[in-house]
Amino acid sequence: MVPEKELKIGVALTQPEDWTAAAFVKNIERSGAQAVPLNLAQLSASLSSASCSVSDARSQPVDIDALIIRDVGISFALEQISFKFDLIRQLEAVVPVMNTSAAIQNAANKFYSFVLFQRAQLPIPRTQVTAELNVALNAIGAWGSAIVKPIFGSQGKGIVMLSEEEPNVSSNLEGLFKERGVLYIQEFVPNPGRDIRVFVVGEEALGAIYRVSLQGSVVSNLSQGGRPVPCALTGEIRSLAVRATKAVGADFAGVDLIEGEDGLLLLEVNGTPSGRGINQACGIDVTERIVASLFAQLL
Repeated sequence: MVPEKELKIGVALTQPEDWTAAAFVKNIERSGAQAVPLNLAQLSASLSSASCSVSDARSQPVDIDALIIRDVGISFALEQISFKFDLIRQLEAVVPVMNTSAAIQNAANKFYSFVLFQRAQLPIPRTQVTAELNVALNAIGAWGSAIVKPIFGSQGKGIVMLSEEEPNVSSNLEGLFKERGVLYIQEFVPNPGRDIRVFVVGEEALGAIYRVSLQGSVVSNLSQGGRPVPCALTGEIRSLAVRATKAVGADFAGVDLIEGEDGLLLLEVNGTPSGRGINQACGIDVTERIVASLFAQLL
């Protein structure tokens, strides 16, 4: 079915030169639609008894037929990040949005995403979330080594490895508690020095890469020096990735797995994943499939 007018597809982004953002714009335009880049931080809302409208930095109404969220942008102010998600929710009321605000929030919250994974009976490392020093020390003592992550974090930033053998483990934890208030502590899973990033669109795993860590690092994110290497998609990898994506309610996702001694474990789901690594390693453009999936809803 051919649309009566040129479709306008918004792309929520913060860096137009970002590989994934640029690929979304390119594939939208290749599909015959107009790409409309939108920075959520520059949008405003006007409300009255009769209407609610969203406008851009030029005070022009946001006129789009659908929206793809490349990224929400880093916000440290609670009011700003809340308003960004409220804007997405308002747009969801009038046009299709991929991924939805709920899916992105579910995936971004490491604690709540693990609750959803547990409910879906997915294999996850043992995890403790606490504001109590003794609880944290007992967890690390039981596991030997643990990874402490921000509950809300990205790109591998703020990740710390602690061991019960460290003489200053208690003071390190106290410093982290002072900084964060609540700690997300996860059992360290011995692994080959890499994790697996699987890209899912809809109910299909499109491909996977190993993200190989720098020597001596526990962080494998490509933004922190990790190296993308092709990974064969097994039935187990496909199933875990698709089930994890469904668990957080995402239309597309980057799913991170770790190769533990007893099999694969699920680490997290990214609701705004970069497609650059898998394109470099495997030649797969995941944004093309995401755009095609969106157009299937519109046409």
